[in-house]
Amino acid sequence: MKALFTLMLLTAVLICTGSAYPQTSKDSVKTNSEKAEWEMKVYYFVFLNAVKDRPVIDSVTAMEIQKGHMANLERMYFEGKSKLAGPFMDGGEMRGIVILDVASEEEAREQMDRDPAIINGRLEAVIKKWYGPAGLIVEPKARK
Repeated sequence: MKALFTLMLLTAVLICTGSAYPQTSKDSVKTNSEKAEWEMKVYYFVFLNAVKDRPVIDSVTAMEIQKGHMANLERMYFEGKSKLAGPFMDGGEMRGIVILDVASEEEAREQMDRDPAIINGRLEAVIKKWYGPAGLIVEPKARK
């Protein structure tokens, strides 16, 4: 009787854990025969770095430059040229990034050269060609 109870318990455990049945390829998350297909394209990844030895300016001027900087980022977003932008939070040399969806590095430079923070010598743009997923979408406000 004890052996029968043990056998029934073991069978129940195996069935509940799924170990009694072999896994099929459909049960797994991904198999070698299933490959993700990505459409890729070129973007321009812009690192916004603080300019070394930049002059000290008053807070009113700094705020005006920052407002213009934010307006430029917003303009590029609404024109479909910027996919995302944001600051780094550590206050180091690298201050932020922008991912641009433009035709060339020259156009990326032209877009960034319109930024008041760059015009006023507060930031410099280091532009790198980046190969990423086509259709990169970032919404202005996160969905709930």
